[in-house]
Amino acid sequence: MQLGVLLRSFPFALAGSVIAACVVSYAMLAVVPRTQVIGWLAITLLVASFRLGAMLHYRRVRGRPGAGSRWLRQMVTGNIASGTLWGLPFAYWTFFVPLEYQFFFIVVLFGLGTGAIYSNYMVLPAVYGFVMPTFAPPFIALAVQPSAVNLALVTGGIAYVVATIAFIHRMNSTHLNALRLSYENLALLQQVRLEKEAAERSDLEKSRFLAAASHDLRQPVHAMSLFLGLLANERLSTHGRYLVENITRASAAMGHLFDALLNISRLDAGVIHPRLENIQLDRLLDQIRAEYTPQARQKGLALTVRRSAALVHSDPVLLDRILRNLVSNAIAHTSSGRVLVGCRRRNGAIRVEVWDTGPGIPQREHERIFWEFHQLQNPERDRSKGLGLGLSIVRRTVALLGHSLALRSIEGKGTAFLLEVEAHRVSVAPSPAAPEETQAESRRQALAIEPAKGQLILVIDDDAQNREGLQLLLESWGHRVVAAAGGAEMVERIAAVPGKPRLIVSDYRLREHETGIQAIDRLHEEYNDEAIPALLVSGDTDPARLIEAAARSIPVLHKPVEVDTLKSWVEKRLAAGEAP
Repeated sequence: MQLGVLLRSFPFALAGSVIAACVVSYAMLAVVPRTQVIGWLAITLLVASFRLGAMLHYRRVRGRPGAGSRWLRQMVTGNIASGTLWGLPFAYWTFFVPLEYQFFFIVVLFGLGTGAIYSNYMVLPAVYGFVMPTFAPPFIALAVQPSAVNLALVTGGIAYVVATIAFIHRMNSTHLNALRLSYENLALLQQVRLEKEAAERSDLEKSRFLAAASHDLRQPVHAMSLFLGLLANERLSTHGRYLVENITRASAAMGHLFDALLNISRLDAGVIHPRLENIQLDRLLDQIRAEYTPQARQKGLALTVRRSAALVHSDPVLLDRILRNLVSNAIAHTSSGRVLVGCRRRNGAIRVEVWDTGPGIPQREHERIFWEFHQLQNPERDRSKGLGLGLSIVRRTVALLGHSLALRSIEGKGTAFLLEVEAHRVSVAPSPAAPEETQAESRRQALAIEPAKGQLILVIDDDAQNREGLQLLLESWGHRVVAAAGGAEMVERIAAVPGKPRLIVSDYRLREHETGIQAIDRLHEEYNDEAIPALLVSGDTDPARLIEAAARSIPVLHKPVEVDTLKSWVEKRLAAGEAP
């Protein structure tokens, strides 16, 4: 960096020195012999030419090792030579020229010294190499010629040199410190960049680990769910049915834990697209009041949900999920007192507030509670207290909707979450039904679909237990099933099966790096019909997989799938295939 500054300023300093030499030569012709002046000017220009050549050579080779230190030595040597060419002749000529020319010499030297400050201050040896041989000889020459004027000139000149050197040292120190800070800042920025990349890699590796672990854990749980569905259709004793129902509930609970992880993957993948509309907020609040009041009473809490006639502009399903998470979280962490849900108008927006009288959240934890898997007062990782993903999902969903979420909490007194939602838009009609009503109606419509039985369904899954369980379950529903571990095996098996399949159900991650989408494409090509409905049932929650499936408009069910949900989707896809 120092050499770079020197390299940029050197051409201007050299040009100034050459111009000054020409001007001085012209002026000195009147009082100094012509041969001396021309000889001095010729030597000065020759030295300047060598210095210019050295600089140009360095520009060409400065990337080579040692080039910088070599040019710096040449620079100091050139300054000494140039300073000597100015100092010694001026010292000699002071013995013969009139007083006004002696003043002229001092002015020229002061100008050269000032130029040296700004062109060489980054390299102190270069400054001393020019200043000392430039000023010392004339001052000595003037000092040996005793007179009041000469004494004043010498005293003023020495004062100037001392001040110049002090100023150069200060400039050098200031700029070196600035360069040092600049390098330290660059190093810090580099360190921050590396740490950011490491954090991103860690986060990506964590997501991949969770996706892989989730996939491997979901497979046996899904198989268990399928076989439990078959077992529920059998004739069992009262005690046997009681055991099956409890096992089913335990399996469903495990599925809900997996779904929490899946929600994180979906939000990170960007496959959830909000459907914004005007919502009657009171409908959401009524549902929350009805659902959570018994839960609050069971803990001895008072749940108060204030009615509100406000209309908000949001996604009803996602907004409902946010509010349920916040209310459920407030009830779970409040041991006595009450939970209050209310609304306020703030700056043209509606703020939904959830207050509780729980233990409060320490200031240092206000950000951490939104981290994944971070829980307060649960060091034993009690599963009944959840996974620590609820608030992480809430924050992601709030960001997706463009809303804002604030937290207020006082230790020992309670906590408040403040969700600010855009007020309704006049041009959009309010949603006629609450999310639960809409979803319930969709479920009723799905269950009302009764496609003909005996349909041919192709099942592809490389896990033998999942494949066999799904095949037996579909057959128990009255369908014909051909099952295989992969696309190639399925093509071989359907060669002797008459008719065209009405549905393809496939796992996503198959053997030999084959994907369910590739297997579905292969079967579409085999039957020359891309309209055959397909359904992916997978334990893979990798965001990239979700994006790929969404791009192909293939529905994805994530293992473990509840039997009723699976039946509903199978019937829905079969009905879609029958539609004209």
